[in-house]
Amino acid sequence: MKKLSIYIMLALTGLFMESCSEDYTDWANPQSNPQEDAITIPGFTATAVAAQTLTADAATVPVFTLSTATLPEGYTLANARVALTPQGATTATEVSATMEGLASKDNIQSLIEAAYGKNPVARTFSGHVYVNAVKSGQAVLIDAGTVNYTVTAVTPDIANAYYIIGGPNSDWTASAASRSLKFTHSETNIYDDPVFTIVFPIADASKDCWFAIADDKACDAIVNSDDWTQLFGIKEGNGQNATDGTAGQLDRRAKLTDDGSLKVPAGTKYARVEINMLESTYKVTALNFAEYIYERGANTSWGDKAACPLALVSEDGKYQGFMYLNGEFKFMPNSNNWEGDWENNGEGKIADNGGSNCPAPETGFYAVNVDLTAMTYSLDKVSVVSLIGDFSDDGWKTDIDLAYNPTSGAWEGDGVVLAKTGDLKFRMNHDWKTSWGGTLDKLTSNNGANINVEAGTYDVKLYLSCEGKHYATLTKK
Repeated sequence: MKKLSIYIMLALTGLFMESCSEDYTDWANPQSNPQEDAITIPGFTATAVAAQTLTADAATVPVFTLSTATLPEGYTLANARVALTPQGATTATEVSATMEGLASKDNIQSLIEAAYGKNPVARTFSGHVYVNAVKSGQAVLIDAGTVNYTVTAVTPDIANAYYIIGGPNSDWTASAASRSLKFTHSETNIYDDPVFTIVFPIADASKDCWFAIADDKACDAIVNSDDWTQLFGIKEGNGQNATDGTAGQLDRRAKLTDDGSLKVPAGTKYARVEINMLESTYKVTALNFAEYIYERGANTSWGDKAACPLALVSEDGKYQGFMYLNGEFKFMPNSNNWEGDWENNGEGKIADNGGSNCPAPETGFYAVNVDLTAMTYSLDKVSVVSLIGDFSDDGWKTDIDLAYNPTSGAWEGDGVVLAKTGDLKFRMNHDWKTSWGGTLDKLTSNNGANINVEAGTYDVKLYLSCEGKHYATLTKK
């Protein structure tokens, strides 16, 4: 041990004479570039610890252990830290530690999340350990060697499935735990995507709708022992949730001072509930769908031209409109401002997330469908719109095609010959899946009646917009 002490003294003395004049009294800010000017001491080294699993209630976690070293008189070891590099990476992050090799659990958790995400599986880092030998306010770096460090992030309490209890039918009996109203979830791992969503209709919109949230544990507790304390309620208090999508906090009823049930007020037809079980938050949105929503994009010069309307075609939030698309676009609840607009949220998905525009399709005319319940959209290409009816010799077997004119915004036919007086309709893509009848000034795709037209030659213009706004003109020559 005497030889080791002499070696340390010589090494420290030589290094101090060469380069050490810095004051490291503030150990919360270790010197940068620790690999520079570091010495090694025979027999003094860091050793790896067993694989670790972080827990929510722990403050620290072991990262390494250090062997003992005999130092010259007046020297002490302090300011241990480890530079951790994720597998496959080249950049290390320095983490402070105690001389016992303990680091902050929160720091390690943050490092795991930044490098790998929140999925609680074992992750491996390469670590390089450094300490300081300190005397009279001066410090010299000691390289304690490298270790491999394997650690698993804190496991969030996330179930694979969640359900609405109570809800649209006000069922607060054990039968409510039937798991019939299940939240949807993406195919992504629940720890990487902890968000679950459900939209449900309100059976009696004249009354407040009360509900709670359950996982399988809570459902089993209700069915097996009539225990309702495992349900999730809200920390804000019974019925004190917002219904405009503002986030609040969830917890088990057993930890709340009241039931913490959620409420959607009377007059609401549908409710959307989104929960983030990693953050234990919820959002409730009362859905009373407006008659129209709108599209803006390159086709409307982003507002220089009028927004394109989409009409509500079913009470559960489905909209449809017809429009020419020639670039990126967005949807919006208002025709004259961007407040609350819906942007791209992945392929075929939209959200009020401040994200990017919906991507540009192939330039052309489309039937645009939006589902505000599922927050999705789809585009059906309109290749052709045609007339069909009694006007030809073979009756309803021959279409007369119209051509779309982007300048006028109409499907047009010049000098269309209707050889016979009789009924006709307009239809899309030579198919009866979508057709328009009724009257020329108010065409409808909802069981529209045939349109009676006299024989003759006509200039035809068909303006497709959305239900309630379609119309056509037939100008006889």
